[in-house]
Amino acid sequence: MGMNFKAQVERDLTRIFHNSAEMADDLEFWIDGTRYKGPVIFNKGGVKGREKPSTDHADGISRVEAVLYAPLSLLKKIPKEGLPVEFGDTFYTITATDVEAGEVIMYLGAYIE
Repeated sequence: MGMNFKAQVERDLTRIFHNSAEMADDLEFWIDGTRYKGPVIFNKGGVKGREKPSTDHADGISRVEAVLYAPLSLLKKIPKEGLPVEFGDTFYTITATDVEAGEVIMYLGAYIE
């Protein structure tokens, strides 16, 4: 009997997408103070000029957006929106999460100078 589609997708995610010899990088990061290290894909979407109200006079601050793809088996739980995520010297906030076939997709935002 063959493997069902869901099992096949999860196997492919582990063997290819979350494999540091293929697509992923073994990275260290923190979510809400908990340290994680493992095969993830961290995609910085780029820096955007931030929208600011006329009463905000803080110039030179930009918004950075990124997406983090991590295996649920690494995280053990689905992080909630609003939690802090630390990568190196940059602190992000989870703005949204999705879960697909054993993978957690976190959309992140940060403000930098």
